[in-house]
Amino acid sequence: MTKDYVRPAFILASGNLEFVFPQIIEAFYKKYPNASVHIQYNSSGYLADAILHGKEYDIYFSANKRYPAQIYKAKKSATKPKDYVQGLLILFVPKYLPLQKEGIKVLRSKKIKNITIANKQTAPYGVAAMQALKNSKCSIQTLEKVRYSSDVASAIDNVIWRGDAGFLSKSALYILPKGRKKEGRDWIQIDTKLYTPIIQAYVVSKEGLKNPNAQKFLRFIHSNAGKKIFQDNGYINLL
Repeated sequence: MTKDYVRPAFILASGNLEFVFPQIIEAFYKKYPNASVHIQYNSSGYLADAILHGKEYDIYFSANKRYPAQIYKAKKSATKPKDYVQGLLILFVPKYLPLQKEGIKVLRSKKIKNITIANKQTAPYGVAAMQALKNSKCSIQTLEKVRYSSDVASAIDNVIWRGDAGFLSKSALYILPKGRKKEGRDWIQIDTKLYTPIIQAYVVSKEGLKNPNAQKFLRFIHSNAGKKIFQDNGYINLL
């Protein structure tokens, strides 16, 4: 190992970021061609539990504020939680359903056999989806159709390949198949009054504060270029 070697930044990121971080990384490397980052995706709760049990990391990007707060309280981060974006929830449905007319109530349709949401135990978008279902007063029969995926990123597999209706992060729109992205026909944005705002926060470890690659990545996230990528991919900037 050379004297000038700098360890890559190890970043843990919630599943919804799997849709937007590839764009972030591409732009980041254009600005910092000699930098190096490694990213691992999973549900926010799964990653938080791993950190609390000793998993090393430089930056942890969660899909809520609660998990970063737990990590900080447990002295597993060097920084307090920092809000970076607000996520938005959408509903995607199979073709030829009156989505624009009925909105979320279309989930009552007998043509919809399954509704996929992220695991409400570990994924903040799953929590929001269940809140939206209950607050929209969908029937018990509708709630019985719910099945869970590990995180909001994996929910898209059931939506695209198995024909489920599904609750996704708005950022998922940008990887949906061509011809399945029309608002009001394929998807609608869920009224934010139906669920607790999805405020996403990050924390940095002691090692992350000392790692130049991690600090470069944070600078890019906070830059106008980074914030624009988030905005273009269905998030509300909070930085």
